[in-house]
Amino acid sequence: MSHITHEVIHALTHADKGFFYLIKELATQPGLTIREYLAGKHKKYFNPFSFFFIVLGIYVLSNSVLKPFHPAVTSYSPTSQTGQVQYPKEIKTPKQRAKYDKIQTRVSKAMNFFNTKTNIVLCISTPFIAFIMFLIYRRQLFYAEHLVVITFTNTFLNLLSILIFTPLLYIFKDSAISNLLMALMMLAHIIYLSIVYYSVLDRAKTVKNYLKCLGSSFVAILAWGILSMLVVGGYITYGILF
Repeated sequence: MSHITHEVIHALTHADKGFFYLIKELATQPGLTIREYLAGKHKKYFNPFSFFFIVLGIYVLSNSVLKPFHPAVTSYSPTSQTGQVQYPKEIKTPKQRAKYDKIQTRVSKAMNFFNTKTNIVLCISTPFIAFIMFLIYRRQLFYAEHLVVITFTNTFLNLLSILIFTPLLYIFKDSAISNLLMALMMLAHIIYLSIVYYSVLDRAKTVKNYLKCLGSSFVAILAWGILSMLVVGGYITYGILF
């Protein structure tokens, strides 16, 4: 047991290729770090997939402890504090109310899944975003290489969320500021991803090339958002029809 503990600590803190060394490199020079890993310098860095699952576990734990999202987002109840049912003015008949309750319940369940089943969501979004980037840059990198890039990127951004955004969302979850924080988190994702690809693709350092990377990053994140909305829409529709 002591030997295993020693090995785990060594793997996390090794000065040249440990967990914390990788975090430092992804924070200071992410493009170069990932480019070197893709070039075959695997021994120099912590394995990206081990990095992904370790941070994912921490992220899920932090969300389950802090519960940063407002209860209204993840649960639905048509009753107010007085016990009276609250419906929009246009909802008048019992049939309309039953349909409204069913829709809102399905929406809440879907949002609850996205907010609490982060492990499943990220395990789907990571290969999906990698696939979109592969479609855009298929002449530069193979899909497996894109998957490595997105794994590094998503994992570092998850860590950023744990350290910054999750605590702030917990503090401001009853405030409109939470929407601003979610927007900033999305913006940080797009900008960081564009910086990574701008360096990994090793193109001429021009504003035009960076804007292309920024645009492709936006498209990839937007595609994931559209897919998520389609899945939620299908789930809600299925609940109404059946």
